[in-house]
Amino acid sequence: MYIFFQMNLCKKFKKSNNHNNNIDNDDDDDDDIIILDSKTSSNLNEFCQHIEKTTNAQTCREFNSVVCTHCQLSLCYIHAEMHRILLVNERDQLINELNERIDELNQLIDHPEKIEQILIEKYQLKIQQKISFPQQIGLSKSFDLIQIINELKQLFQPIRNLCQQNQSVSIHLIKRIKQSFRQFDENKKLLFNKIINSLSIIDNQSIHYFHLSTIEFPCRKYELPVQQSNCNQMAASDNLLIVNDREHLLLFNLINSFDENLIPELISWKTNIDGRILDLQYSFYLKVFFVLTDEKLFLFDRLSSSLNCLHRFTSHPWSCMTRQNSIYILYKYSTVIEQWTLDNLSSFQLTKQWQFDEISTECEHDQHLRCIRTNPSQTLIGILIENDECRWRIALFDTNMRCLHQTDILPDASTIDWNLIFSFLSDQQIVILDATKENIYSIQFNENHSSIEYKNCSNSDYPVNACVINSNGHSQLILKMVRPNMLKFFQL
Repeated sequence: MYIFFQMNLCKKFKKSNNHNNNIDNDDDDDDDIIILDSKTSSNLNEFCQHIEKTTNAQTCREFNSVVCTHCQLSLCYIHAEMHRILLVNERDQLINELNERIDELNQLIDHPEKIEQILIEKYQLKIQQKISFPQQIGLSKSFDLIQIINELKQLFQPIRNLCQQNQSVSIHLIKRIKQSFRQFDENKKLLFNKIINSLSIIDNQSIHYFHLSTIEFPCRKYELPVQQSNCNQMAASDNLLIVNDREHLLLFNLINSFDENLIPELISWKTNIDGRILDLQYSFYLKVFFVLTDEKLFLFDRLSSSLNCLHRFTSHPWSCMTRQNSIYILYKYSTVIEQWTLDNLSSFQLTKQWQFDEISTECEHDQHLRCIRTNPSQTLIGILIENDECRWRIALFDTNMRCLHQTDILPDASTIDWNLIFSFLSDQQIVILDATKENIYSIQFNENHSSIEYKNCSNSDYPVNACVINSNGHSQLILKMVRPNMLKFFQL
């Protein structure tokens, strides 16, 4: 589309021979416009009709020679050349603007998530409040992106038709195309406003925290097929839960999560070939799962049921998180964090890297980074950090890895191994699981303060991982338990 429009416009500017009406077919001269022999004009004025902008009067006393398509006036050769340059400049500006509009539209067509983000931002302006990431997911389901894209194409069609007309480009046609640009912008604005006005207002609900006292009272629970398993990794979209079970990935359809039995679909996993699974994450932006092993990074697309290797590691990865179209990899011993960007689920490349000393927490006793996660609104990055006394805390960073807040030391956390993992339940709450000490921690925080609550579960089944699902406007916390190996669902 881009190349066609650009060349089509350029070739419309041709020069007429002064002695006859044959069109000069020399395509090398891109700055030619049509000028007509004044003898073909019925205008009886013998002098040049050029009008000075400053005086708004005809001041040229040269005889006219040509009729200019820029202004339809009879001009001398000098002013005809001036008008030719004006029209060429108009044409160049028009081509640049046209190409910008085509590129802008193609970006929306190729990246429908950009349309989602535009609509969400407009919705937030309408209700004059920022909505959470789970609420954004709920809104996204209301958008028929295929229909929106088709309507945008139809709105752009008048511009396309004008630019494909087989006629010389005059000031009249340029004005018509510019008017079409303005009309397209107005129609696109009306389309988006119509979509926003059709959405119901989201109430500004108060924050509901998960309290550890309710851990014995799940709303649902399901025993997993394998009764004992040391594999604790899991991740969820809004309707699919994936659990690592060593030799399989268990896929649970959460649409049926209120059935008496939750029967998983099994995907075979060969640890000796693809590596031991270390982490599972879901990207709401890309709509795919990531599987991190000690050797490789895989992408799992549920729509195509394909599992593809994106990258083979030379160092030892340990944890990962997703943010927009990027995935962050935290390495085990080198204490490095890398940001990799995935475009169109094909181009995977390293875009940024932070060494340990660049991740500033202003604490010289920090030794290791264990687990990395982002909050639901994706404005904060949380990292579990161990100091030289083998004591753990959570540090919260902005997206440029500047430390914003640090929690107190986790009481009675494991000092034997690094079997700790955490999840954001909301933008204001984190839950941490210590599989070695069989502890669960809840951290509530704001910009200036955080508080820690913890519970030991050694006398009962205890949680080893957690994730949150959001469906139909409701949020649920899923805890993976052991003794027995089961899933527990809690309403948030």
